Amino acid sequence: MGILGSGDVGQSLASGWSRHGHECRIGTRDVNRPVLALFDTASTEEVADWADIVVIAVAGVAAEQLVRDVADRLAGKVVIDTTNPLDFSSGSPQLFVGTTDSLGERLQHAAPDAQVVKAYNIVGNAWMVDPVIVDGPPTMMVAGNDEDAKATVLDLLEHTGWDALDIGDITASRWLEPMALAWVAYGMRSKSWTHAFRLLRG
Repeated sequence: MGILGSGDVGQSLASGWSRHGHECRIGTRDVNRPVLALFDTASTEEVADWADIVVIAVAGVAAEQLVRDVADRLAGKVVIDTTNPLDFSSGSPQLFVGTTDSLGERLQHAAPDAQVVKAYNIVGNAWMVDPVIVDGPPTMMVAGNDEDAKATVLDLLEHTGWDALDIGDITASRWLEPMALAWVAYGMRSKSWTHAFRLLRG
């Protein structure tokens, strides 16, 4: 797994997936950060070249440019988009893409030869791998245009503690990204970030 982004999300995914036997490398602009000493790190370009599956794990405002910068290296690869287009400038969370677009779609347009799958954007980084819910596994919904790519991500989710659900092509990111607003709003109100969504099906 090649994870582009060395913040909390990137570190949590690398730690969690490594526990499950996946080889992980983190692509970063600052390989000398002390906190990264526990991880296999390299430049974003090197990691994008190396990985079969590439994860975008940077702030939403930086995601599109990052993907454009390495688009040629992502061709033919599954690209997991964990990002959200969050804007807190008004004091409450908003989406900087509006309601008729999504960051997932923008990343797919930025790397048209990659298979972008939106996932992991509706939960906090601490629970992205092996989430613990008393009443059963939470649900992670994914969106993407390529069926094989989505199958790869769904399998990864199911083997790391999730009830995984495909909700459609990449335009369905327009529904997943607002769900992140609800996740953030509940966290801000409850002062707790150990929550996740669960879809009950009859």
